[in-house]
Amino acid sequence: MDQQTQPVQISFGEQNCRCVSNIVINKRHIFAVGTWNAKKNNEIYVNEYLELEQKIVQLHKIPINGMIEKIIAKKEQLYVIYIDPQQKKTKLCCIELAENGRYQVNFDLLYEGLTNVICPEDESNIYLSSNKSIIQFDLNKLSFDNIIDDNDLYNLCEQDPHHKNLFVRSQNNYLCIQDTREKKVNKFKAHSLQILDIDFNPNKQYYLITGGEDCLAKVWDIRKTQYAIKSFEDLQNSVLQAKFNKFHDQLVSLSFDDGTISLYNITSVSSVPQLNKEDDYLVKQYDEHEDSIYGLSWSRGTAWVLASIGYSGHMIINTVPTTEKYKILL
Repeated sequence: MDQQTQPVQISFGEQNCRCVSNIVINKRHIFAVGTWNAKKNNEIYVNEYLELEQKIVQLHKIPINGMIEKIIAKKEQLYVIYIDPQQKKTKLCCIELAENGRYQVNFDLLYEGLTNVICPEDESNIYLSSNKSIIQFDLNKLSFDNIIDDNDLYNLCEQDPHHKNLFVRSQNNYLCIQDTREKKVNKFKAHSLQILDIDFNPNKQYYLITGGEDCLAKVWDIRKTQYAIKSFEDLQNSVLQAKFNKFHDQLVSLSFDDGTISLYNITSVSSVPQLNKEDDYLVKQYDEHEDSIYGLSWSRGTAWVLASIGYSGHMIINTVPTTEKYKILL
């Protein structure tokens, strides 16, 4: 194993953690981790992976009054979804990072049922999805627009990065696709048990991947939902996270409840022309964690860095094997 593929680890003490998010600042590898403790103080740790030095340094430590469910980064702004321990309700705060460990809280408000904050890079809008609705929030005008409102309850929500009017939500083991210009919802059974993650292909239109409690990961073309265009059927554990690489979408990472991560090359359903008939394959399995991996995030600094957070509070940085890099680049 060459030096580039050696894992680098940092521990946050006896802290439970469920989320990690990449922060896009130039080409640096910066990740925010949130703790999830019912009876302890919670924090956001902002850390930078220094690739040449093979180490992780802490940039910020920010106290949060609640269990952190999710962190969504838009440059230096962090949108944090957390559960208030007193009210037992979901809240949203916006934190703006500054230099030398400084930060400011722009707002902190109650938002019951909030599941995600979607932050398109080229828009002044963000989208707040709850278990019943999707609201568009204009950051310049500070105005709200309710674009989807339902009586049904939903779990996850993601926006198609190629078509801003398309949203995909999960309802237990079903996927629901809705164009905000229409009232019609395309609902179909995607898994036999709960869907745990949804991620759109950043480079190929209409393609997304789902991970489920049924030990399956599936790639879908949301224009043709009668069947998945690819299924990972040899898996032994629940798929907690499923993420496309943001540069080379033939690379897909899956994390599991047994503490392992699998890296696949799935050229057959990627945006990359398939010049030969080589089958999709498992590139590498990472097994440094000891418990469930609820957080998985590719770096946007370069294509080869992957951060994961285990429930027991260990963040590990892994990289794509050098041999696989050469296959992709040459």
